[in-house]
Amino acid sequence: MYIGDQWDLTTDFSIKAGIRYSFFGALGPRTYNIYDPDYLPSLTTITGEKTPDGGFFKTYHGPEFRVSTRYEITDGLSVKAGYNTMRQYIHKLSNTTVMSPTDTWKLSDANIQPQTGWQAAAGIYKNLASNTIEVSLEGYYKKMNNYLDYRSGAELIMNHHIETDVLETEGKAYGAEFMVKKLLGKLNGWVSYTYSRTQLRQSDLRVAEPVNGGEWYASDYDKPHEFKLVGNYKFTHRFSLSVNCDYSTGRPITLPVSKYEYAGGEYVFYSDRNQYRIPDFFRMDASFNIEPSHHLISLTHSTISFGVYNLTGRKTPTRYII
Repeated sequence: MYIGDQWDLTTDFSIKAGIRYSFFGALGPRTYNIYDPDYLPSLTTITGEKTPDGGFFKTYHGPEFRVSTRYEITDGLSVKAGYNTMRQYIHKLSNTTVMSPTDTWKLSDANIQPQTGWQAAAGIYKNLASNTIEVSLEGYYKKMNNYLDYRSGAELIMNHHIETDVLETEGKAYGAEFMVKKLLGKLNGWVSYTYSRTQLRQSDLRVAEPVNGGEWYASDYDKPHEFKLVGNYKFTHRFSLSVNCDYSTGRPITLPVSKYEYAGGEYVFYSDRNQYRIPDFFRMDASFNIEPSHHLISLTHSTISFGVYNLTGRKTPTRYII
């Protein structure tokens, strides 16, 4: 359920606000374990099990608030700000940053709580050159609770009791983006630079050895620097050239840093989680476009495009850790 409204307090100042109420129910029949609440869920802390015949055996619900404001300081100069809360009932569990058939999607149930969080954002926007160029600067801060991250040595594939290999983790994300847009004219497009961080921390007091000693560590999606350029140049109404350029900091990665022997066996010692990074990402694409016809009364319109992907031939680094 959702309800919202907009109030134009003056010609320059407006407010949008709303509330969304979400409900989630886990349905039986299903068998699930009951664990000792004083210890982390594991096969040794099971105190019993339940097998509901049907219907809702666990429900979660709550409100999500949203509010945003806009104030036009002068003609072509405005500021915007917003705040919203969130609830999410599905979790992606993975120890790799690439899409994979081994990724596990877990719905909340009796042992997995939904993720919750809030986000605040604000920005300033300025139109230049008779409103043909837009310059903006935006910043945001996001807080996350009950984010699921895997334990060290976790087995995520075909695990029927996934709660024994994950931890409810707190997270935070923050950053700022500077963007310049030109929407009209022979040369149009946009360029942006973003600085952003996404970090996690395991603060559950029941964890004897939290990841990275309980300090904040980079999540798999932490890419501090990102630069994007999209440009189009029209030679004529029929011929145009397009260029797309993308650069970003490499994703974090956990690496084996040494190996050792113990009790007749050989073992690998890993670095702190996500302590290293893969090489930075860079890619440039270009295309030449031809529009054969501009007749307004034509039944169809077509475009012929000749494109080159990864113009500089740079290798794309990826990682896949099992």
